[in-house]
Parts: sequence; structure tokens; C-alpha cells
Amino acid sequence: MTLTRFSALILTGALLGLSMTGCDQGRDTPDTSQRSSGTNQIYGGSLPCDNCDGVDTELALNFSTDSAGGVYNLTETPRGGPNDGQTQKRKGNWKVISGNAVPGGGTVYVLHPARGDEVHEPVYLLMENNATLQLVDEQFKPLNTSHNDELHRL
Repeated sequence: MTLTRFSALILTGALLGLSMTGCDQGRDTPDTSQRSSGTNQIYGGSLPCDNCDGVDTELALNFSTDSAGGVYNLTETPRGGPNDGQTQKRKGNWKVISGNAVPGGGTVYVLHPARGDEVHEPVYLLMENNATLQLVDEQFKPLNTSHNDELHRL
């Protein structure tokens, strides 16, 4: 009889442990919430344009499991100029460059055009803080422009 009670206690403890294991699922800590699988970060703003007043831009970054890259969706609408109001949507893959490769040890998001897109070049965005991405050149230096060159987290 003691063995049966002991077995029942072990079984009860195991079931209780299994039920508690699932209690914290779906919760992210503040540091990991923006990097979890399937999480999107959305940024918006107006970026410089050679032949218009600016390009209204919305960028959605979809983080993959390892948070070193993922898929992006970019929506751009020029204001003024020959393509005024003509919205373009494109997507591709993005990756993170950080550490010694970036001056000051910052983080740069590199947006690579989708395979087969011969028109667009990669876009480089320096993370200034958790809420702002600044458009930079391929050496990660700020652009020489009087126009706003930042996207802000929405």
C-alpha cells in the first residue's frame, strides 16, 4: 500500500509539473519580445528623394527565430515629382550587421531586394535607439542631405 501511495504522489507531482510548464508560454520579456519569432516591428517616416519632395515610407521588419534577420515589407509613396502618389510595395530579406563592423559598435539593418529585383539596391538603416532607424550609406555613414532621413517606430 505504501508503494501505491508513493506512486500516486510521484504521478501527482509529475502532472503538476507538466501543467505548470505551459503557464508561462506566450509571454515575452521586454528584451526578447521584439525579437521573438514572427514578431513585426513597423517604422514610418519620410525619406529623401532625388526627383521629388520626399518619399512617405513604411517598413515592416519580420523577425526570424534567431533575430539576425528575416523578411521585410516596404511601402513607398513619393510626394511631388513625376511619380507623385504612386505607391510601390516591395519585399525582400534583411539581416543585421553589428559590433566591430559598424562604427561605434552600433547595429545596422540591411534590406536586400527580393531575388530577381535588378532595379533596387540594398538599403542600410542604422538603429539610433530602439525607436529610430537612420538611412545611411554602404559604409554606414549618415547621408549628406537636408531632408529627414529617419524612420520612427510606429
